[in-house]
Amino acid sequence: MARKKRVTVQARTVTTVAFVLGREECAVPITDVHQIIRDVPVTRMPNVNVHVEGVLNLRGVVVPILDLKHRLGLGVRTLGPRHRLVILDLGGRLVGFSVDAVTGVFEFEESAIQPPPDIVLARMEAAFVRGVVPRGDSVVLLLETSEVLNVRNSRPAAEAHAAVARAREY
Repeated sequence: MARKKRVTVQARTVTTVAFVLGREECAVPITDVHQIIRDVPVTRMPNVNVHVEGVLNLRGVVVPILDLKHRLGLGVRTLGPRHRLVILDLGGRLVGFSVDAVTGVFEFEESAIQPPPDIVLARMEAAFVRGVVPRGDSVVLLLETSEVLNVRNSRPAAEAHAAVARAREY
């Protein structure tokens, strides 16, 4: 009688860094995170996309900083005591995301990732969200970092500048 082999499938654990943008909790793979730093002054650059805050000198490396909240269509950044810059290393290219607060490391099984419901994406580009993961009574939006940086997903500059001006009036 032939013996049946027992095959065990290991569930893949995904580890992310979670952060808050307004009322939304988002996350990026921890393997993309180079470091997290407190908010520091950023040098503004002329004629750049409206969600680019400027550049930062990080130990001799010039790093572009994006207002991630604005980039995702969730409003404009507000400075507070928990505000941080999440510096990502994307294929050897450093880029910083300005976030309202970092909430910590979030681990989950890859099978927990679900496609984002349309209503979740009502305020942001669908290409920016890889999926959603239930966490307690809410969900965490897993961001597709390569798409967030993709220029073709940017709103026209005039429209974006007008939106920022309207938001700052309130």
